[in-house]
Amino acid sequence: MKKVIRFSKFFPVAVVLSAILIILGIVSVALRGFNWGLEFKPGQNMQISVSNVETDADKISEVLALKEIKASVKAAGNENSYQIRTGADESAESAIETALVESYGRDNVVMEQSQAISAQFSSSLIRNSIVLVLATLVLIFIYTLIRFKWDFALAAVIAIIHDALIMISFFSWSQLEFTTTSIAAILTIIGYSINATVVILDRVRSDMKIVEAKSFTDILNSALTGTLSRSIITTITTLFAVLALVVYTAGDIKNFAIALVVGLISGCYSSMFIAGAFINTVRKSWKPVAVISRANVIKMEE
Repeated sequence: MKKVIRFSKFFPVAVVLSAILIILGIVSVALRGFNWGLEFKPGQNMQISVSNVETDADKISEVLALKEIKASVKAAGNENSYQIRTGADESAESAIETALVESYGRDNVVMEQSQAISAQFSSSLIRNSIVLVLATLVLIFIYTLIRFKWDFALAAVIAIIHDALIMISFFSWSQLEFTTTSIAAILTIIGYSINATVVILDRVRSDMKIVEAKSFTDILNSALTGTLSRSIITTITTLFAVLALVVYTAGDIKNFAIALVVGLISGCYSSMFIAGAFINTVRKSWKPVAVISRANVIKMEE
């Protein structure tokens, strides 16, 4: 018989550790704030066409960086067109155009359009990003509520809120640039974490029907033991791919991958210990009812 690991004895330590990390993160956000990316600041938004030369967004970013111009460069969709976002400095537009002309030639660089981005627009982007994350949490809660009972659904949401707060705390601690890509990283981890949590909740629900136990804690320990290898293997294999991005990429993609590393570890941890601790507390008074073990099922069939 497979040995059951007593995960439950680590629940209090895990809850205290998470509480400390999140509180420290909130303090950091209050005192230091975030290193907001250009998308969240007032500034200039330009679309520039660079033709007749071989280049891309990364190379244009390098050209501007050599001139000590901080800007976000993305392909605009049209061939040879790039969207360049920079700060509110009025001289930024001319400085960017001059830098590109020096590198690619006057005849190959065309300023297609330029517009100022107000502080109000930047604030609206931050507000919409928060609404997007909250709406995601609500939809996930509705999904898990349909699939499981209310306490399982709430446990899943608590776990992903935990992961989101840990990632937000990390961005504040590290002062890693917070951009729209960072929002994508948080949403990615929310999706990963809910998947990991649902697998464990499914196993708990299954074990409640077939495992002979005196308490809900025993069932929870059994389910967590049964899904442990799956949780670890899935996290490690995903980390291999993400760490490759950390090593071999730069800019927004590298920041995205670094955030994912933190989120993947947090997601694996929260699905086992945070969600588990909540369910274990809610179902402390649970009593076994007519549990049929696998062995008994086999005997009955015989």
